[in-house]
Amino acid sequence: MADLTWRDPAALPLRPLIDLTADPTVPPSLVAEAALFCADRPDPCGWLPVHAPPADLRRTMRRAGLLDATDPLVVPPGVAERLTIDDHTGLLWAARLMRALGRREDAVTLLRRIGGDAPTPVYAWRDLLLAEDGRQPLPPVPSEAAGLPVRLTTALAHARSAVADGQQAGEALTTAESLAAALAGDRIGVVARARILAVRLRCPDEPVPDADTVRVTAHDLGTDRTDLLARDAALTLLRAATRAALDGTDVGSAYEFASAALDLDPTGAATRLLVADAARAAGDRESARTHYRVAARTGLAERTAALAGLLDLAAPDANDEPTGGSTPAADAGELVGAVADLLATDRRAERDRLAVLVARGPALEGTVCADAVRWAVAVRDPAAGARPLPLERYRPFLDLSPSGVLDPVDTPPVAIHTPLMSYAAVLERREPWFREIHPQRATAAMFRDEMQATAAVYGYACGGASADYRTWLAAPDGCPPEVRDRLANVSDLPLLDRALLGRLLSALGFHAEAKRILPGPDVPVRDPESAYALASWIFAEQMLTTGHAAELEPHFRTLYDQLGDDVRYARTRVVTTINATVNAARRREPDTIVRWRKLGEEDLARYTALPEVSEFDAAIMTSRWFRAMGFLPFLTGDRDLLRADMDRWLGIAREVTGHDGHTRIIAADNYFPAVETAVRTHTHLGEHDTALALVDELAQRIDPIDPKTWLTAGELRYQAGDHDGALEAYLRAAHLQFPYGRISWFNAGQVHEQLGRADLAAECYRLSLAHWPTGVTPLRRLRDLHLRGLLPDDGGALAAWIAGQPAWSQLPAFPG
Repeated sequence: MADLTWRDPAALPLRPLIDLTADPTVPPSLVAEAALFCADRPDPCGWLPVHAPPADLRRTMRRAGLLDATDPLVVPPGVAERLTIDDHTGLLWAARLMRALGRREDAVTLLRRIGGDAPTPVYAWRDLLLAEDGRQPLPPVPSEAAGLPVRLTTALAHARSAVADGQQAGEALTTAESLAAALAGDRIGVVARARILAVRLRCPDEPVPDADTVRVTAHDLGTDRTDLLARDAALTLLRAATRAALDGTDVGSAYEFASAALDLDPTGAATRLLVADAARAAGDRESARTHYRVAARTGLAERTAALAGLLDLAAPDANDEPTGGSTPAADAGELVGAVADLLATDRRAERDRLAVLVARGPALEGTVCADAVRWAVAVRDPAAGARPLPLERYRPFLDLSPSGVLDPVDTPPVAIHTPLMSYAAVLERREPWFREIHPQRATAAMFRDEMQATAAVYGYACGGASADYRTWLAAPDGCPPEVRDRLANVSDLPLLDRALLGRLLSALGFHAEAKRILPGPDVPVRDPESAYALASWIFAEQMLTTGHAAELEPHFRTLYDQLGDDVRYARTRVVTTINATVNAARRREPDTIVRWRKLGEEDLARYTALPEVSEFDAAIMTSRWFRAMGFLPFLTGDRDLLRADMDRWLGIAREVTGHDGHTRIIAADNYFPAVETAVRTHTHLGEHDTALALVDELAQRIDPIDPKTWLTAGELRYQAGDHDGALEAYLRAAHLQFPYGRISWFNAGQVHEQLGRADLAAECYRLSLAHWPTGVTPLRRLRDLHLRGLLPDDGGALAAWIAGQPAWSQLPAFPG
């Protein structure tokens, strides 16, 4: 069980359905507690609970990862021993236990082993239970020899069946009431009266019991938590009374009955969902949010409905006005979290989940989640074969094909064209001597790990999303066959082809593998092809060591010193001075940059003067070069030179737009880092308003699906004191989920905390942990919120869940 708790908080209230030997750290839901009750009862013909797990709950638990594929029966030794008893009463007891565990097929198999020679009560229960599972028609009410419990339960089953079929249930109810009269004055008699009242409340053709009758009966049952039968009957009655009151527009009584039901079943997701509906009908939107949120966390079968309720509250339509007020504006925090949970943690059938979004398309249009609706509309056809939305956006990184189901507004070219253009360079054997053949933006070393983590969050098994190169290479939905064939025989390829393949692997995030297929610094450079191959090796090494003070300077010098006079070396010279400068800046070595700047100035002039180099490529290279050289005045504090360099790189980037599909992508790709670097420069110069204006342009117009930009926007807005604006930016990044999913959710959680919304902060930290199960920081924030008493209604369940996380033992002590 320990390895399952981190996957889903629903494991805690449902724990008895997973492991009957467990001692729950929080009270289980009543439907799960009934399994413990059945396991402990010696008489299977006596009074047993009405509530049983929904028919598809066990299947849903497997989809959610709460049970493994084999779904072993985990029971105490005493229960296991009783399950081997083969007499008729033992078979009935085992069948009832299997039903209470949600193991319907096992229950049916056991029931069918009970023969006609079984005692009358046992056989009567057998027939009724098989009928309730739809295996045979309902039997008539048995004779007195069967005993009162099964006779009364059969009569009530006939009444419920009549209601379900739209027929009158009066005769069956009369029979049930006459049977229950024999129990008057007995505790079981109160239980029987409550069950009859619950059925009568569902009968449209019968007089509806008044609210006072419901109150008196519920009071007579009491609230003793050790009396499961009484609580089970009271819960059944109160839930039926709530639904009847909602149907009759008596929202006050509905809210009252639902709240009383919650006292009996505080961890039951179905009860939470009912309370949320009643609170919403009564106009208490904040309470409805809380209960929907708890139902979404602790339920499985109820999760879709709970998340749909949250979406309606976050982005209500014109027909959803609360009592006495106008429709509120969309709540971005609630909205993003609900959509994330719907797409990531809800394991119901895909069409059911996506239908929730599609049905709410008009309300979600214009919100941050509008793209999720467009995607849901596009992929309802199973033949589309679409991935989860965060992966679908980055589809070229999986199988080198563009998405065929996303709206163009969801796929700006800058973020996703690097692998596509690198792939085209391989297939077309583009020569890199005098022009830009693929975009500049590099895939970070953590990219594949984040992608694999996101696929795991979404329950999506896909070799193409794997961080393991061999898995991606062999996956049918990963490496294209023609690339796989070339990589299988890479040592036989010309050096330029190997270098282009290496660049492609780096573009996909496989930097270590790119290095392996290329000659390193120990191999002499003999021609432009080998120079480009070594440059590609160094580039991959540079990406692998990002964030570390790696000593790459000798490699850059080795390469540069071997470049000859052939004009095909000219571009490699310039690019080497750029990359060497970036490396020196990372190590904060201004003297090294001075050397490379001096060399690069001459190299840039020679390259841009070549007749083979177009004006466009000359401009792109000039912008790139000045952007890199800006590190020198940044480190030395020369503000005038820094501004002059920025005017060059940003001015050129703004003017160059391209003239065809290829050059337009290259121009846009150059513009992104040009603005990104300008943002850092203005921030360094203390010009925060200008930096914020630029980052907003970057995020909203240039590349709206780049989460790093939204994270930067959030940071700058936060520094400017705009906490609401910072939260919006962090939530934008969080909605994208990948990459930087764990950081985005955590940052959003911190701002929610500072704005006094601890419940939403807890949601964000929980979602951060989904991407980062070993994350200490979000776990600590959840732990501290709980110890300060700030977690919502299910704080106990959340606290027990976080204590089962892998990083729990690494947490520092609570400061108090």
